[in-house]
Amino acid sequence: MFFSPDTDILVLVTANYVLLLKNTSISMASGVVQIEPLWRALGKERAKALPAFHAFTGADNTGRFSRIGKATWLQIYLKADEDIINALQMLLDEAEVAEEMLSTLASFVCAAYSPKGINIKTIPELRWHLFCKHRAESDKLPPTLGALKQHILRVHVQTRVWAQAAIALQDPQLDPLHNGYFRDSDGMKPTTTEVLPAPKAIIEMVQCRCKSNCSSGRCSS
Repeated sequence: MFFSPDTDILVLVTANYVLLLKNTSISMASGVVQIEPLWRALGKERAKALPAFHAFTGADNTGRFSRIGKATWLQIYLKADEDIINALQMLLDEAEVAEEMLSTLASFVCAAYSPKGINIKTIPELRWHLFCKHRAESDKLPPTLGALKQHILRVHVQTRVWAQAAIALQDPQLDPLHNGYFRDSDGMKPTTTEVLPAPKAIIEMVQCRCKSNCSSGRCSS
């Protein structure tokens, strides 16, 4: 039995269940969790990709997506296509993040933010749809492709560490400064994006003319 209040440990134990005793369990603050039923409910491939899913959707040091909680992400994960599961597994296994992985994981994000009945698989198209059709405020939009790429790079750093949880002699860790982080006088910080969210002329043109506090920005001109 494992003893830990940390969700990260539950995730790692579940992902590595095939290497453990069949009656493995973990004692958490909420009670004792048997791993085998959880592993079987997920299935072998989703269980293997679970650390990447956890890091991608919001772990302690990877950040989370605005307005999308773990329960929603889990529902989408359980219905996700094989290519999304494969892309998450590649974050654990591959040394570099390929463009194909980025586009596949972007479609995963689209599934979380798309309104019911809407099947849009690209970030720019979905952001435009939500803004035009639903007048969505910025915190209700999915991240830009530039921001998502930096997030995925940070997730890759974490998942490569977790992928070696059951290995005694581990490979060197990825350099964070080449994978979604930068360093300044205050230490290491996450790179939010390397691409402007809109053309510079548009960003400079938009302004709020409200005479009172305005949080929606819908009055911008």
